[in-house]
Amino acid sequence: MLFARFKAIYTHKFASAYSTPDEVKLAKREWSIAIRGFQEPLLAYAVERAKETYAWPPTISEFLNLINTAYKVYGLMSPRNAYVEACRCRMNPLEFNWTHPAIYFAGVSVGWYILRTEEESRSWPEFEKAYLEQVQKVIGGQVLTMPKVPQIENKQEDISVALIPELVKLTGLSESKIAALLYYTKKTEGTSVRASYRAKSLGELASLGFVIDLPS
Repeated sequence: MLFARFKAIYTHKFASAYSTPDEVKLAKREWSIAIRGFQEPLLAYAVERAKETYAWPPTISEFLNLINTAYKVYGLMSPRNAYVEACRCRMNPLEFNWTHPAIYFAGVSVGWYILRTEEESRSWPEFEKAYLEQVQKVIGGQVLTMPKVPQIENKQEDISVALIPELVKLTGLSESKIAALLYYTKKTEGTSVRASYRAKSLGELASLGFVIDLPS
């Protein structure tokens, strides 16, 4: 496909670059090695840029540079740089500000456990393949969106919010005073610290003449 497009674009210039069947055969072999792993959307993008950039068929080095510009155009990183970022952020992937979601989804595809534990000789080829699949989606027009980090509901805060108006009505104390008495609800349930603060609040209520059983 690549050589057919070059031939159509550069006509006699392409023919003069590879004048014999043997030269074409050798060139195709070298090119196939150089561009192996790049998906068709990337190659097509580079061909379009070659038309605009070079009057003669580009060398392998020049063509690879055009492919690299494709990554930049779409806000992507090269596969190797993406792999380095994925390995650096493999412990808490949802908490990291990724350069591009494609890196995150490639890591998900490979498995963060593999990226954390396996040797590079295994994890890198798997990541490269997974990342190029994501790159193909991006260049094909698909928008990748990071999943939202689930927020843990703050049950403790809800307790104090619900109790404050009830205790204000029951005791006649100010909201700020009740909020101070319920400070213990901000502490982790079941801990000695929370129990200690609760006991102090119960004691203070008792000193004010109120016998109220605060929730543990």
